[in-house]
Amino acid sequence: MRLPLTQGLLVGRATQSPVSTNTSITLPASQPAWAEPLSPNLAGFSIEMDRWPLWSGAEVGQPNSFTNQVLQNLADRTGVPPFFRVGADSEDRAHLDLSYQVMNATFPAPTADVPIPEASVISIGRDFYALSANLLSGTPFMWGINLKLGNLTDTVAQASLVADTFQGSRKDVTKNVKLVNLEIGNEPDFYSIQGTGYSSSWTPQNYSDTWREYASAVNKVIKLDNGGTTYSAGAFATFSSGLEWNTGVTLEAGIMADSDTRSKTSHFAEHQYSGAFGYGPTALPGQLMDKGTIRGNLSTKWADVKAARSTGLSFILGETNSYANHGMPGTSNTAEAAIWATDYILQAASMGIERLHFHHGFGYRYNLFQPAAGADDGLNLTSRAHILPSYHSFLIVNEAIGTSGKASVAELGTTNSSLSAYGIWENGNLARMVLINSAPYVSVNGTLPAARNSFSVNLANWKDGSNATVKRLAVPYTNAFTGLTWANQTFETESGKPEGTVYEEPLHNGVVSIDASSVALICFK
Repeated sequence: MRLPLTQGLLVGRATQSPVSTNTSITLPASQPAWAEPLSPNLAGFSIEMDRWPLWSGAEVGQPNSFTNQVLQNLADRTGVPPFFRVGADSEDRAHLDLSYQVMNATFPAPTADVPIPEASVISIGRDFYALSANLLSGTPFMWGINLKLGNLTDTVAQASLVADTFQGSRKDVTKNVKLVNLEIGNEPDFYSIQGTGYSSSWTPQNYSDTWREYASAVNKVIKLDNGGTTYSAGAFATFSSGLEWNTGVTLEAGIMADSDTRSKTSHFAEHQYSGAFGYGPTALPGQLMDKGTIRGNLSTKWADVKAARSTGLSFILGETNSYANHGMPGTSNTAEAAIWATDYILQAASMGIERLHFHHGFGYRYNLFQPAAGADDGLNLTSRAHILPSYHSFLIVNEAIGTSGKASVAELGTTNSSLSAYGIWENGNLARMVLINSAPYVSVNGTLPAARNSFSVNLANWKDGSNATVKRLAVPYTNAFTGLTWANQTFETESGKPEGTVYEEPLHNGVVSIDASSVALICFK
């Protein structure tokens, strides 16, 4: 997401002093009634499509091996590949031009703040959507098509090419991946403030009427049904428009009034960021991952989840990440982002948010990984593709979800303001627990505090003879760019393959220690 110049928000609290008091967490005797189902696709990707070939591989049949390796690491933990949404701002700057084999894009000049800008115009060629086939077998996709241009003919033409790619003459090429969702337009609540010909009369009512018109036309060229490909409605930024533009208001405006289109729509999507780089002060270390800040930001979505569910739709964050405008240097590209994202994803899941698509663009500071060399994201690794610290959050979350396809999550109460805890149940039994210590441990001009705060967590109701192990996310310090390990393995390799031997420490007597700025995954055997 790139915010319009008139918009900005930074939600957060002052950095907390580390809390080192030992604490207890009561292990529930049974799965809580309010536990929410965990989708294996909970942690997904959103890709700015102007440089899509960098992620997928430049030609059909020539995949990006680094992309597929880092995705395979994640798939190994849930049994399914991550969900890919491709589109975002770029989908509303795109038009069809089949004279190109893959695509053509025009980019504005780079600036100090935006060294790798988004394309201003994109021409979609014959193989553009077919590049989806280069990703891991089984990868689910959401593709976005243009609404903002206001050219129904071109939007339908884009949908026709999507249909031909996944359902028509090229379905044998894409048979190993899945078109799950189609999105018409990105962040329509911003259209009237972006100088694109939309006036202040552009409202949720106008949007709903327009979206239904476009969906009705698209229905004629692509097969949609609730057992296969479905619409993803909304995609609102809600950055400053949340009171006027939200799920409930739009449903009341009649976006689902057409029964045929409603039967072909599975969920409503909104976007969410913790703030925006370039607006207001730079975030202090610890502010992004602050427990109260995370819950305060996500609490704004409670009503939207409820509104969607009341009509039989699920609710997703179709685009999210730390700070809009491609991330905040020194925060979005550090270990803090990994700790934040772990808590953020599991908190969202415990609220009933089915899926979160973390936004990516080539060179963006909040990426989980860069798919190719040349990305100046602050890690000084421009010579090669590489992961960023936040990649570790997906490893942890996916491992917490597991491979059963039957997991549920609930937050567990703690009395420590820097400790978050989540229980994961399978078949009614507590299978895993995630502990997150968001107290900062900060390097200032290369100097660390003399000691790293930690505390012990006593698992009340622990039964003698119980068997459990602990895996840990180890980070050098909160604002570290590299040097992170998960369960004693490093994923910061040139190939994306992990190196090192997995280590699970035995849990004795139901007591686990946890350092400031770290995460622990407890696995009950």
